[in-house]
Amino acid sequence: MASKIDTITKRRNLIPRRDPYFERMFPGRSLGYRKSKVKGGTWIARIKIDGDGYKYRSLSPDDSMDYERAIKEATAWFELVGQLDKGADIRYSVKQCVADYISHLKIENSASSATRTDQSLQKHLVPALGSVELSRLTTVRLKRWRDGLVKESEDPEVVRKSKDTANRVLSMAKAAFNLAFRSGSAGSDTAWRRVPAFKDVGENRKLFLTTAQVDALVNNSKGQFKNLIIAARLTGARYGELANAKVQDLDPFNGTLLLEGKTGSRYCYLSDDALTFFNKLTKDRLPTAYLLVKDDGEPWGKSHQHRPMKSAVRLSKLPRDTVFYSIRHYHISKALLAGIPAQVVAENCGTSIRMLEKHYAKFMGTDRRKMMNEVAL
Repeated sequence: MASKIDTITKRRNLIPRRDPYFERMFPGRSLGYRKSKVKGGTWIARIKIDGDGYKYRSLSPDDSMDYERAIKEATAWFELVGQLDKGADIRYSVKQCVADYISHLKIENSASSATRTDQSLQKHLVPALGSVELSRLTTVRLKRWRDGLVKESEDPEVVRKSKDTANRVLSMAKAAFNLAFRSGSAGSDTAWRRVPAFKDVGENRKLFLTTAQVDALVNNSKGQFKNLIIAARLTGARYGELANAKVQDLDPFNGTLLLEGKTGSRYCYLSDDALTFFNKLTKDRLPTAYLLVKDDGEPWGKSHQHRPMKSAVRLSKLPRDTVFYSIRHYHISKALLAGIPAQVVAENCGTSIRMLEKHYAKFMGTDRRKMMNEVAL
């Protein structure tokens, strides 16, 4: 049967109507053209799905797409639909993808991790691409979005930091997209696999405190904040992990402290000194009470550590860029220098070997040379 839509002249002579003029490309798959009453028209792809009837996809107006291009676009869409799991939503959007990923994180990781990821994606990804169907997300569009996260500035450090942030958000977005792909809600992962992260924009940790400096920090900390500093020094835990810990999370028999944070739940194994400190801290206290509290007895909340930390840093005459996280760096570097295997340090502190190699390579290198000197060759 001769085509009615393969040339501009034929399409112009069609009678405008709501129903597209379809021609079959393959069994159950057709390319159509909806003639407009005003000017031109729109290409429509149609596919028949067993048990679910026909599904349609608007491709593009014919003033920006010719017949041959429309066939290619329709064929590509047919292939994507064919790769989806049966019953999958073919109009599955980026916004839906993010929502499903956050639900996944709440179960597989932790509520706090899910909240932080959701906040970041809702701020940077959803407003820009949330309404886009995942199957329509292209490499070009995703790369343009990534580049849009980079700040324009004459200060190279401002640009570097924004690229570093863009990398983190891109990593979160890819994780959400990959979950959709593995779950059968996306027919291909090509679009985002082709978008790389910015290179050489992550800054290694530069500030490492000495034992004398940490001693000074402890001595110049006041009230209950001092206990928080000591706890961080003894465990290498993040502020949020310590702030959320309860008395019942301490296991005196096994010498562990259950912590929950950005990497999920883990048991932090304690030294004798750390166990003695926490046993004294929890004596005669209710199991459901917070392990560490402020002077008023209330739990530590978000950013509550900033002001007392700045005061202790000033009194100790430490570098101005010393922050609460610096104590974690101190703990990890000291643990590595003491010869504790990197895997043990990573597991105890809730991080990865890759992150240790990236930020603490010089300490690991020192340990490796020491071990090699003990090998009889």
